[in-house]
Amino acid sequence: MIPDTSEELHILAGEYVLGVLEPGAAREVEAALPHHAELRRAVAFWQERLQPLAMLAPPAEPPPGLWQRIESALAPGAAPARPAGLWQSLALWRAATAAAAAVAAGLALYVALAPAAGPAYVAVLHAPQQVQPAFVATGSSGGLLLRAVAEAQPPGDRGFELWAIPPDAKPKPLGVIPPTGRIELGASPLALGAGTTLAISIEPKGGSPTGQPTGPVVFVGTLLPAK
Repeated sequence: MIPDTSEELHILAGEYVLGVLEPGAAREVEAALPHHAELRRAVAFWQERLQPLAMLAPPAEPPPGLWQRIESALAPGAAPARPAGLWQSLALWRAATAAAAAVAAGLALYVALAPAAGPAYVAVLHAPQQVQPAFVATGSSGGLLLRAVAEAQPPGDRGFELWAIPPDAKPKPLGVIPPTGRIELGASPLALGAGTTLAISIEPKGGSPTGQPTGPVVFVGTLLPAK
């Protein structure tokens, strides 16, 4: 059941983004997102804060032969394997997983309740018809910060350009995104606030020659209140 209070809603959203909810609870959150604006804002808030942390984790290769062992264990009639020791104990790993989930949930609670200055607005930009975030933007009266949170590169002879699309207005260019995937803008003469759409299109290296998008829009998101 989706909580009624803003505090509990933020805790639920943090646990959802961390991936520590039970499958049934996670499905309930996903079902509620399309028609629950406050829940969407809370999820976007946590994605903006937690998604960059995942980028710090180095890639890890599974141990050799792991997939073959999984297939053997799932084969019909396969005998259950005996625990070979403490590190192969199912109970141990269940306990460790539960402990990790509790720590993550506690962290979400602490951050949600801790007084901290943050951005006024946040947007998660993703490809149309997809939900996997590619860029995250945070904004306030002091400016706008956009950074990549996933691998995204334009074609070799092109570049990404960032646009602001206020409600009922034409796109306004904000700048060409450098190869680092990060662009920081000072205070903008545009009214960047709730409801402003941010879009990224593929343009010539120096940006659109017309002042309007000329290439396809590949990522899009809407600025929402961060709190």
